[in-house]
Amino acid sequence: MSRAFDDLGPYSDPRVSDAGAWPTEPESISPSVRSTPMPISAIAAALAADDAEERRQAAARLGRADVAEALPLLLRALGDPDWRVRKEATYACHRLIQASPSAAPAQGGAEGDRPPAAQRGAEGDRPAAAQGGAEGERPSASQLLVGALLDALRTSDDVGLRNAAIEVLGYCGRDATPALVGALGELAGDERKLVVDALGRTRDPAALDALYATLGEKDDNLRQSAIEAISGMGLIARERVTDILYERLADRDRFVRLTALNGLNGLEAPVPWRVLAPLIDDPILRSSALVAAALAESPEAPRALCAALATARGGAFAQLLRALARLAEGPLASHVVTSLRAAPLEVGARLVQAAAAQGPGGAEPPSWRGLGADPVSGRAQALVLAAMARAPGAADAAVQAMIEPALVETAQRALGLLGEEALPAVLAYLERHVDPDPDLWEGLDDATAALIDGAVAIAEQRGRAGDPARPAPDAAPDPSLDELLGAVRRSVKSPSTLVATSALYGLAKIGAADDFELVVSQTRAISLPVARAAESALAGLSERYPEAARALARQLMQAERTHLAAAIVIEALGSADPEELAFLRSAASAGDVRARRAAVTAVAAAAGVAALDVLSLSLADEEREVRLAAARALGRLYASLSDAGPAGGERARARELLGLVRASGEPELVAAAAQGGAPFRSDPPWGEAGDRLSAPVSIDVGEGAVSTPGMSGGPPSGKVP
Repeated sequence: MSRAFDDLGPYSDPRVSDAGAWPTEPESISPSVRSTPMPISAIAAALAADDAEERRQAAARLGRADVAEALPLLLRALGDPDWRVRKEATYACHRLIQASPSAAPAQGGAEGDRPPAAQRGAEGDRPAAAQGGAEGERPSASQLLVGALLDALRTSDDVGLRNAAIEVLGYCGRDATPALVGALGELAGDERKLVVDALGRTRDPAALDALYATLGEKDDNLRQSAIEAISGMGLIARERVTDILYERLADRDRFVRLTALNGLNGLEAPVPWRVLAPLIDDPILRSSALVAAALAESPEAPRALCAALATARGGAFAQLLRALARLAEGPLASHVVTSLRAAPLEVGARLVQAAAAQGPGGAEPPSWRGLGADPVSGRAQALVLAAMARAPGAADAAVQAMIEPALVETAQRALGLLGEEALPAVLAYLERHVDPDPDLWEGLDDATAALIDGAVAIAEQRGRAGDPARPAPDAAPDPSLDELLGAVRRSVKSPSTLVATSALYGLAKIGAADDFELVVSQTRAISLPVARAAESALAGLSERYPEAARALARQLMQAERTHLAAAIVIEALGSADPEELAFLRSAASAGDVRARRAAVTAVAAAAGVAALDVLSLSLADEEREVRLAAARALGRLYASLSDAGPAGGERARARELLGLVRASGEPELVAAAAQGGAPFRSDPPWGEAGDRLSAPVSIDVGEGAVSTPGMSGGPPSGKVP
């Protein structure tokens, strides 16, 4: 068979990089055995031993012998009755070829016009040196091997020796091409087929002319070997090989057509649909033609593939899916959708069945029988195509696929393609699984959370033209949206952290003003991820309903336990009146840690440069979380100020505070300020502020100033006056 896309192997020498790949040597013989010199007479004696292992050990040592002396013994080892000895001999040939420099071509001739390597090499006879290159030059190992092996092909009927000879000739690469081309015209019968195989293994583009000429002969076996060899050179001479393979798609021999089509598929060369369409009807060519259809650039391809889905079974069905799925990812995606929706209903039904985990009675769906492989990728492709077709049952299949980790992303994509049509199936699932009983969540947390995310995304998609959560006053109520909101609200108090956080993020996107109370209550949740999600949801709702949020903030400011929520609302609104600013300044220095952190962030967002006093105090807070929030807010504030105009003085003051942050010795604090926007990579502006650290610094706490010596580490102890 051809070696169309073999790796070129680990050998990067320019002389052999165009040759066939060499197999990895086994580790059963240690490198020391292969590298230890041994008299040629001793190797010859060992090769005559009865024990096959002794002969193999001797063959391994031939790779370090003189090639001229070793040549007769190599031929003996290559024809040994034991395949392990023959394989070891091929490794020895490889080492000799690698170690020997290539003979230079005759001066004045192009590479393709080099004189042929030695054509004769009887056992014990060395070919004339003149045949290897310039007069008097020692022939290379490749040239000596080529002459001897071609002679063996002419005179020997040993199948093992012939196969080993073809392998070695192929690895000789372009050094073997002239001699092989000459032998192709001299030999007859099976020997010509072996020479064609060797020419393909050389991976030398210069062999293409001879191989192409062979396609015009009457011997089908020879022509089949030639097309395999040509196909194997596709990555080396892509344009020429592609032209030949296109031409052979109309060959009289079905095997030649099949090999040409496989070669084009391997090169990902698109075949015109008018040429490809007749091939799909041929049972022998259908499999490869379906692969080629995935590369086709004609709108006819999706229609033909969709029509074939109605009756295909097993491997053919899977190939059709792969072809359609690939077309759906390219420029013909719209044609795939159109073709799927115009196809008979049984096509959609088969896609849904193929996407299911089990068929009737718990058995694997019939479409996957006989594939001999894990059908997960095929099920994913079927699910996406079923969603594109809007097939009945596709939404239920997508919901069911959410339970399987390997199909979650595909199921989410399918739900997005189905849009509103998927909502009833999603809501039916949530109705069954959104329950306070923890036992019902066993193993379903991920699926339920993902379905909530998917349903919210669908609701958002439907409301792109207008916010679905804020319909016009005279708009009719939307039952599906109301039902979805009800399920999301119930999920907020789920015992599952994953489900609760997904529900809170969903409320931020589609929730109503009535949901403020529920979200505020969750900011005090015991689970920190849930509480953080509630903070994000509260900010999202505040941005969407600013009037209701402003009134809510006034209420939340009255009780200490809701100071956190009040600060979050004010920050989301982006502005604050004097009363709210006074509240934020007070909350930034009193109350629980989370409230102080939120107040620091909010006052910087709402008060601008007026927040520098609060930030300077918060940089010295005993809680790391508050200090980080202050550093981040300070960096953000500094980045928003300009050196010119009234803000220049405030920017200088902010720069001094950032200098204290940089000199604090807290990497996390510096990183937080940089994350906010502080350009700490620009050293000059911060050097001056750092110099001031050696002087006493006063801390203004409102009831007098306290002086402290310069800091050498730790958080900033106050602001610079």
